[in-house]
This record gives sequence, C-alpha cells and structure tokens, in this order.
Amino acid sequence: MRRRLGLIRFLLEAGFLILVAAAVGLAGLDWIWIVFVMFGAWFLVAIVERSETRPRPEPELVAEEPASEPAAPEPEPEPEPELEPEPEPEPEPEPEPEPVVVALPAPPPPPAQLEPSGEPEGPVRTWRRRVTAQDDSVVRLQAPPQPRQWNVWELERIASAAEGENPAKDEERALLVVSLRQFADTTGVLPVDFDPLVREAFDPELLDALAGPV
Repeated sequence: MRRRLGLIRFLLEAGFLILVAAAVGLAGLDWIWIVFVMFGAWFLVAIVERSETRPRPEPELVAEEPASEPAAPEPEPEPEPELEPEPEPEPEPEPEPEPVVVALPAPPPPPAQLEPSGEPEGPVRTWRRRVTAQDDSVVRLQAPPQPRQWNVWELERIASAAEGENPAKDEERALLVVSLRQFADTTGVLPVDFDPLVREAFDPELLDALAGPV
C-alpha cells in the first residue's frame, strides 16, 4: 500500500515539474528565469516530499474507564386508593301545604219590593248614543304629493339655506341646480317631468317649509 502511494506521489511531482517547464518554455523567458522558476518548483516538490516522509507520532492509547453502571431506579410509590365519594343525602320531602280556608262573604239581602202605587206611571223612555268602534286594523295611507312645477331660482335659494348640514348632499344639490338651469324657461320654471328628481334630491321638509307655490 505504501509503495503504491509513493509511486502515485512520484508521478504527480514529475508531472508538476514537466508542466512548469512547459509553461516556462511557452512563455519565452530567458534561461536565467527558466532556471530560477525550475529551481523554485523543485524546491516546493522537495518540501512536500519531506513532509510526507517525516515519521508521525503514533497516537497514545488512552485506556477508557469502564462506564459506571446506572443506579437501579427506585421503585415508584404505589398510588393511594381513591376514596369513594359519600352518597349524597336524599332530600327531605317537602311538607304538604295546609289547605287555606277562605271565608265567603255573606250574600246581600234581597232588595225590598216596592209597593205599587195607586196611579200607574207612564213608560220611561231612555236615549242611547251609538258609538262606532274604531277598527285598528285599517291603515290610512297618505296620498302621494301631486307633481308640480318647480322654480330653479327657488331651488337654488333652498339649497343655499340648507348648506352646512351634509356636505355631500349640499354638493349634490348644487350640481343638480346648475344642470336644471338649461331646462327652465325664461322665468326659471321647470317642466313637471322634473318633479320626482327634485323631490329625490331635496328633503320634503325643506320643500314644504321654504318653497312657495309656483
């Protein structure tokens, strides 16, 4: 085995020197540099060879101490027997309620019979007023408002008066008033067809309180 390793090492060293010589020859250096490079390569091979042939100290054998035997595990204590729960005492029967004696009131004495007088009395007339019962199941529906013609200048005044409560609603009303100006006549009156659009954008309270009749 050692001879085989030595032969392989020798071939590697010789191949290294041959490669260095070929590289120096191809580089076209002077003979002085060729000698210097080859000497350096040979010096490296000699150092490697010496380090490989140096005897290595054999490792000292340290006697291993016998492993201590593990201590025998202590026996686990036996669990104490669980005590059976004592049976719950049966509830005592509730005493039966005593009968309550209710004293009934004495019946009223019969009314005294009136003796008929000698002269017969005329028939007594009584007047009763009919009261019609109100049926709660009838739901009265409010009639929808009649469509009307709105004045665009009146709507602009309503939008200005209601500003500040809802910024988004204020912007929607302002854009609607601006877009409705092109459909109004010279006096600012809109056709009846725009009534649903106006009522959707303006609250009924604002229209009833601020808008006058057109």
